[in-house]
Amino acid sequence: MTLNRIPPDLLHRLRNDVHVPSVLERLGIPIERRGRRLKFRCPDCGHTDAAIIPHQNLGRCFHCERNFNPIDLVMAERGDTFREAVDYLGRLLGLPPPGQL
Repeated sequence: MTLNRIPPDLLHRLRNDVHVPSVLERLGIPIERRGRRLKFRCPDCGHTDAAIIPHQNLGRCFHCERNFNPIDLVMAERGDTFREAVDYLGRLLGLPPPGQL
């Protein structure tokens, strides 16, 4: 395996096993309960009209109409590249960097 290749199973785990609320918390983005919804500040446009969709493990901003999976959230909030975001989330799971898997 080359160092640039990220195993598909790792991407699947990061997308599905790293929960959006824990990513938001780790990134320092507050979550508020408003009625039945968990709301947060969109890391892309800055509006607070974003909500967590738990059964899909996504965040959705209703202002800019962008969906965020855990990797997208890290990229948008930290300004990371895709690879940097994958490495960051992998560390949250306690995984070695993709090149060492």
